[in-house]
Amino acid sequence: MRRYLQKRFARLPEEVVLKRLTKPGVEVWRELRGESVLPVCADPKSAYASISKTKTFAPPSGNAAYVFAHLMRNLESACIKARRYGLAALRILAYLRKNDFDHVGREVRLNRPSVHPLELSGEMRRLFAGMYRPGVLYRATGVVLMELVPNAPVQLGLFEDALRAECVQDLYRVVDEVSGRFGKHSLHLGASHPIEALGKGTRGEPTARERTRFLGETRRKRVSVPFVHLRV
Repeated sequence: MRRYLQKRFARLPEEVVLKRLTKPGVEVWRELRGESVLPVCADPKSAYASISKTKTFAPPSGNAAYVFAHLMRNLESACIKARRYGLAALRILAYLRKNDFDHVGREVRLNRPSVHPLELSGEMRRLFAGMYRPGVLYRATGVVLMELVPNAPVQLGLFEDALRAECVQDLYRVVDEVSGRFGKHSLHLGASHPIEALGKGTRGEPTARERTRFLGETRRKRVSVPFVHLRV
């Protein structure tokens, strides 16, 4: 049935497709007709203009600590990826998506490049305070790291604590090592811990595979195999 519908869709006249569909739909139509729309690159991506992480959770929540926890988890995830590629951000955008899909966002420019959530948590709290409204339900959060530069030693400001900055760098080297062994977010900020306590938020009931853990698996590291129940 799926193949039949794909063939029917591919045979639609171009004027109908252009009139009724937006760009993604038109691109799918062209791909089904054998036109190469998006180039395929086999090499791993090594350069980024920005790095973004977003998370939709269900049910929507108005709990300030829980919503902020998701925002901080977005920041931690984005920073993990940036550190992996040796990058740091000079500008950060944070946004919340309300239950009616309306967005509110704020951004901040940093005094110096950073890729360590511990250093950025204060700025994130200020951004969150400018976006969050009590009594409003939120369904998603997101963070974008922008103006990425090489993550190299920089001259600290006159009133910055050089020893603390060095300790933070050493700390996150350990965090990345632990995450590589035991899974991402094995070590995380206390501000994002409500996710662990209250749940990540899911759509519908977890599958049997999600409820089952094989020998050697952890909550973060799962063997990529299908899981079915057999009836005898």
